[in-house]
Amino acid sequence: MTATETITAAQKAAAAADWSTAAALFETAYQATQTATLNEQLVNALVQTEKYTPALTYAMEFEAAYLANDTAATLYLTAALGSHQLIDARIFVAQRPSGSWQTTAFERITAAEATAEETLQATLTTTMRQFYHLSELPVPAQTERLHAAKQLTLTKYLTAAQFLLVDPFLHQLTRVEVLYTLHELRVTQPVDFIWLDGTKQTVVPADLPALAADATSQQVVAVLQQPLAQQDASLTENLQAFLPLQLMYLYPFSEKAISDAEQWVQLVVADQMGALPEKISADQQKMLDIQHKIQQLNLDLG
Repeated sequence: MTATETITAAQKAAAAADWSTAAALFETAYQATQTATLNEQLVNALVQTEKYTPALTYAMEFEAAYLANDTAATLYLTAALGSHQLIDARIFVAQRPSGSWQTTAFERITAAEATAEETLQATLTTTMRQFYHLSELPVPAQTERLHAAKQLTLTKYLTAAQFLLVDPFLHQLTRVEVLYTLHELRVTQPVDFIWLDGTKQTVVPADLPALAADATSQQVVAVLQQPLAQQDASLTENLQAFLPLQLMYLYPFSEKAISDAEQWVQLVVADQMGALPEKISADQQKMLDIQHKIQQLNLDLG
């Protein structure tokens, strides 16, 4: 069948409530052409057959489209709750406008959390314990536990997260990832957080900026558009990959580390090229020391 014929056959199967056939056909069509409309049809068919995990995986590819209207958002939420991704469900709902849909959606999540506490208590306890002990694993091995923690209830996730944010043995990128999850959850409760320099800071996650959205980070990004970075295409490519990682390490206080965005980028370039000047100012040395600390932490990523 042609792509058009496959989609037509899938739609006919869906209309006849033959959801297994519809899902298989929509999936075949989607592999050839990824569009938001086809994605939603595929996700709906998968949800109808209670294949929630692949449904959510596909839906996340077009998350913005699902945020656009109540019907699509409800489908996304159903996939998230069906696959027990309680934290991701909250993050998704928090992005939608406040109102009746959001209120009802949060009520659905709360009900799903209550059900999980009753039926999955042992699993939740094990997952929470493993989340608590995240720093015992090497950084590359932490991804699976971070993902599993998204199945925790908000209360359990927040309790464990508060411990992890001040765990001195946790890698800084992992600590930032946990903090950013609290930001996406719009948590208004103040939490303590160990920043890159080892100091403990108190922050309100909901009040924090998005990653790289603060003024200092934006200044760093702007420097990349200047002729200095554009003279060498390979250098520009390296900077575009490396600087966002640096900014993630510095979250949410990039201004504490970067006193001058242009000099920060110049130091990165000079260091990579082995061309650091013999004499640099105290501010430049401070920035260079932080850059070297980030390089050292990167070695732990494996």
